[in-house]
Order: sequence, then C-alpha cells, then structure tokens
Amino acid sequence: MHRRHFHSCVLAAMAAGLPVLSRPAGAAVPPGPGGYPDKPVKIVVPYPAGGIVDGLVRTVSDPLSAELPQRMVVENRPGADGRIGLDAVARAAPDGYTLLGASPLLAVGEHLIPDMKGRGKEFSGVCGIAAAPTVFVVHSSVAARTLKEFVALAGAKPGEFNVANPGTGSSIHLAQELFFERTGLKLTNVNYKGQPPSLVDLGSGQLQFAIVTQNLVLPLIQSGKVRPLAVNAAARTRSLPDVPTVAEAGFPDTLVQSWYGVAAPARTPAAVVAWLSQQFQRGMAQPEVRAKLAGFDAEVLALDGARFDALIDKERQRWGELIARRRIQLQ
Repeated sequence: MHRRHFHSCVLAAMAAGLPVLSRPAGAAVPPGPGGYPDKPVKIVVPYPAGGIVDGLVRTVSDPLSAELPQRMVVENRPGADGRIGLDAVARAAPDGYTLLGASPLLAVGEHLIPDMKGRGKEFSGVCGIAAAPTVFVVHSSVAARTLKEFVALAGAKPGEFNVANPGTGSSIHLAQELFFERTGLKLTNVNYKGQPPSLVDLGSGQLQFAIVTQNLVLPLIQSGKVRPLAVNAAARTRSLPDVPTVAEAGFPDTLVQSWYGVAAPARTPAAVVAWLSQQFQRGMAQPEVRAKLAGFDAEVLALDGARFDALIDKERQRWGELIARRRIQLQ
C-alpha cells in the first residue's frame, strides 16, 4: 500500500520547517513503565522517504524526540508493497523499541496476498494519526459537473469511459470498486503502476474519470484540465473548500479514506503501548503539530490504541467482503 504520490506534499511540508531530531539538555516527559524507554525507539516505515506514511509519522514523532527520555528514530524499509518493513517489525522483540508506521496494508493485505494471511493480528494499534482525502475527478471534456451527473452519463454508456487503476488492492482501487458496486457503473479499467503515471493520460483526456489523491491532482484541477466532482473525505478540505464531500454529492456509503498511524508487535506489554499512545496523542494535541498535519489536507484522527485497532478490524472486514463480492485478484 504505497504512498509515493504524496512525495511533493511531504517535501513541501519539510521545506516549511518540519522539526529536526535533537535532544534537549533534559527530557520534558518522565520515563514510562519500568523506566521505558532507556534507548532510542525505532519506527519502521515500510515505504520510501518522502511518502505520506513517512511524512505523517515524522510530523508526529519528531517533536516527541525533543521531549521523551529517548528519541524516536524513523527508519524507512521499503519493498514488496510494504511487506519487508512489516515483516521486520513483526520479527522484532515485542518490547516497545520497534514500532510500525501503519497503513491500510494491515487491513487489506491478507485478503489479496497469500503470505499476508493473519499478519494484521501480529500488531497492536498505538495511535491512529490521520486519514488522507482523495478526489473524484473527470476530464474537462466530460459533460458532467456533479457526481450524480457523471453517474447518469456513464451509466448510459457502459464501458465507454476509461478509469485509472493505480494498483490492484490499493485504497483508491478499492474505493473505485465500491463506488462502481453502489452505482452499477461499468467503466474500462486502465492499469498503472501507481498514480503518477496515470496523471498524464488523465490530463490529456485518455482517462475520463479517476479517484486521485487530492494533493497529487491539484495542479491538474488548477490548470482546468480536470474537474473535481467530490472529495472522498468526511469534511470539505482546505485546498478545495467549494467541492462537496462524497456524502454531500449524494453517495454517503462510498466514503473511503486512506488512514495511517503507528502500531507495535502484538505481544508488546500493554502498559508500554498505553504510555506510547498517550505520548503520541499528547504530541498531536500541540498546535504546531496540528498545523503541520493540516498541511497534508488530511483528517486528523488522533485515535488511541484501542480505537485504532477497532478501525483496522472494521476495515479488514469491509474490504474482505468487497474483495470477495467483486472477485478482485492481484494481476
């Protein structure tokens, strides 16, 4: 479950002044249970630096490094659609010193990837950080200005409109499948290796419809090459305040957002997980951290471990059922 498409957003946030890891003369927060932590805490992000998972985790963890008894260090371990980093954390000692930058891979992977069966149960939620918005867009040549108008137009011409599939099982692909299931639409899937390669075809009109990460598609919207119909978010976004949410557009049961957070190996002591959860939530309550998270145009979740686990379990069931109904398979 890659997030390379947020690269430009994250770099911009870093340029705006993401905190740099540093240690003060004395820690502002007393140690946790049993003197934890007495050495640095590593957060493994199973995707490249500069992606959305990397950016969100650093935004929250970097300020904590200046306050906790030991710093938090982010380590990028990309590869195999996130499985390399995930495996590294699952195999680590469950002592609170190796954490995971979590993504929907924990909920979706086991339904599509044979060696992912049961992997989600190997982790306990620590903190849900944020959910990122996507946008329903059409090429400017399409005569639809609302999502309902597009459904009516495409419904009358089954198979005539092309839609980008940035990766089977990705959040965006599943969001499209859910939307098509609810509306009965039949569009022609065009497969791409991620979202960025599809943008050229979207801008030229070879693709007529897409659900795209908001920050990635903003330049095409601003240039007038594509038209936003609705944001796939619970509330209107800062960058597109005049674009209705998918619920406001008339399709409340098709809301899909990619969520991100921090998890720990399942056997990590509950007291350590609770202490970590407290620290992350305390950090996310700080105005400067909230301001940086707002730069991602993401919905801040700030979930404790139990609520993050509940979200993952709910998503696991939701997508497992959709994948089975739609007979989705990796290609």
